[in-house]
Amino acid sequence: MSLGGPHQTPPIVLDTNVLVAGACRHKGSFAYEVLLGVLDGRVPLMLTQSIALEYLDVLQRPNVLTLTELTLEQSALLVTDLIGLSIHVQINFAWRPNLLDESDNKFIEAAIHAGATIVTYDERDYLSGDLATYGYSVMSPHDFATRYL
Repeated sequence: MSLGGPHQTPPIVLDTNVLVAGACRHKGSFAYEVLLGVLDGRVPLMLTQSIALEYLDVLQRPNVLTLTELTLEQSALLVTDLIGLSIHVQINFAWRPNLLDESDNKFIEAAIHAGATIVTYDERDYLSGDLATYGYSVMSPHDFATRYL
């Protein structure tokens, strides 16, 4: 079953940097296209509690509110919508790939448990660990949108 593009759309784990870029709502932005794909049900989003909490924390930072032009309420509603549209990933085993940025490990763990693609602007950050062969892939918003949307 094709969900939008020429290829079957894989489930994704959305890095926070792509969410913030998408929340800026710039037409023609690949991050915005990916976010719209999630919000209109064409792209399955895999989410854990810790990722959802990071989304809320980052989206409600004053500098990010200014950048996205969202209010506190709108940013909370966006995260609530993403939670409602997502497939919850239960982490039964904590993988610790010891990435350079420890806070990125939660995205890898979700991707491994869901067999998902991490959509990020920081592809190199996710390919530097020891777990690149454990059932997840990494793509930029450009590459993901071009291939699947």
